[in-house]
Amino acid sequence: MPKLVRDLMRIGVPTCDPDTRLPQVARIMAREESDAVIVMAEYGACGVVTCTDLVKVYPRNSELITAKEVMTDRILTVAPDAAVTTAAHMMMDERVHQLFIMHEHPGPSRPSAIITMRDLVREMAGLPPERPAMPEKLVVKKK
Repeated sequence: MPKLVRDLMRIGVPTCDPDTRLPQVARIMAREESDAVIVMAEYGACGVVTCTDLVKVYPRNSELITAKEVMTDRILTVAPDAAVTTAAHMMMDERVHQLFIMHEHPGPSRPSAIITMRDLVREMAGLPPERPAMPEKLVVKKK
């Protein structure tokens, strides 16, 4: 049985507003250990800022540049029940390092998960998928 995107995808996608300045976008990427941030407007996802986008403008004064000025408005998506090989082909054909899985519900488009080239490499290496750390349980002391 072939591996599916849902087997490797990571739940949760970092987001920012269109007017977020690039140093803050970079902080979000660093904090979330992500190579991309979805740009969210009032009507839903409107673009994506990648590490490549940030590096392209690195020599410029990034303090003055916003996410909407560098974002790509085309968000490449894949279904969670798609084969991982399909995702790999899409990444290669589109020359991107990640694909997004969007919530399947009416209303604004919102990202729910991501699959990246790094996830595919981990799979090839026989390593388990990267998953966000679960928050530690709160221990309530009894009196």
